[in-house]
Amino acid sequence: MRLLALLSMLLMFIGCDNSIIPNPDNAERLDLIAAIYEKGDMDRAVIELESYLKTYPNDSLAWVILGNAHSTKERVDEAQLAYETALKINPQQFQALTGLGIIHRMRGDYDAAMKAYEQALEIDGTYAQAYSSMTTIALKRLEDAKALEYALKGYNLDKTDPIIAANLAVAYHYNNDIENRDKFAQIAEQLGYANMEKLQQIFSGEMTVRD
Repeated sequence: MRLLALLSMLLMFIGCDNSIIPNPDNAERLDLIAAIYEKGDMDRAVIELESYLKTYPNDSLAWVILGNAHSTKERVDEAQLAYETALKINPQQFQALTGLGIIHRMRGDYDAAMKAYEQALEIDGTYAQAYSSMTTIALKRLEDAKALEYALKGYNLDKTDPIIAANLAVAYHYNNDIENRDKFAQIAEQLGYANMEKLQQIFSGEMTVRD
């Protein structure tokens, strides 16, 4: 089912376990929305999700996907509301916590972001995307050794996510380990990482993850 494939790739913060697999009654409709999301049509995905949630307002997974769609379009207030709604329905929805962490990061509140990631890991300590997100915060705080530690934890938990591999490459870059930087940049590309040009700009100094 397309929806289950989507759960493994949503932005840098969706994971999947049995507690978030949709009920058969509404799975087909959510699967169609997932197809729209996969194509990158976030505005239409938002419209369809909002319509869907009028019928299934207690579907916490749909609220998380709505938050991700808003986050992708940098609509931070709307994304935060969607994630918070998901958590009201299901306080164990660690994907929503990680989404909130990214919203806090976008606003420059790194303490709140890190707290959200840590809360997600308290619920599921194997959630690789949370560790990968923590990598970015550590790099912004100039805690490069800590960033590499987080990045390695994330990659060791999930070696199939191109974003996690790319974040590990960036962590190696800021720790001046060029051999491993290039190794994991190549792995990220092989996994289908979509922003290789941006990655190379970071390596060349044209861009930075620092503030």
